[in-house]
Amino acid sequence: MAQLSDDCFAFGGTLLTVAAALAEIEARVRPVVETETAPLPAAAGRILARDLIATMNLPPHANSAVDGYAVAHADLMPDRETVLPVTGRAAAGHPLDRTVRRGEAIRIFTGAPMPDGADTVMMQEDCVVEDGWVRLTPGIRKGANRGGYCGRRDRTFRRTTPACA
Repeated sequence: MAQLSDDCFAFGGTLLTVAAALAEIEARVRPVVETETAPLPAAAGRILARDLIATMNLPPHANSAVDGYAVAHADLMPDRETVLPVTGRAAAGHPLDRTVRRGEAIRIFTGAPMPDGADTVMMQEDCVVEDGWVRLTPGIRKGANRGGYCGRRDRTFRRTTPACA
């Protein structure tokens, strides 16, 4: 089985040069000279005129960015496949109700809260499951495919920075 990628955020294609990216931006962006108030449904694609303070974390927890298997990275063999028992399930709206124990894998789905004790998610396409055990390929980086949490309730979304940097 060929491993697709150890990280769903990885990109292996050719990147634009900085000069080409700036040229694209200059060709497509028009200066904004005034502000206006718009109802939320009409605000898509607009830019904040002033800072916005978040009143809650969204999502309220770290979550899985892919369907796969949540594990403790420390349990993985760096140079060969690791085989772990699948002992639980976590889905969006249905988190695992306990801490992940060392030496086990949890079936996890996109958007599910990352269970305590797990720090890495191996994409299901890179796994082989047989009789309640999952075989994980070597080489995934710690924290791969874990995402979604900005980290602070009082996060300031500034007009000059991304909302979740």
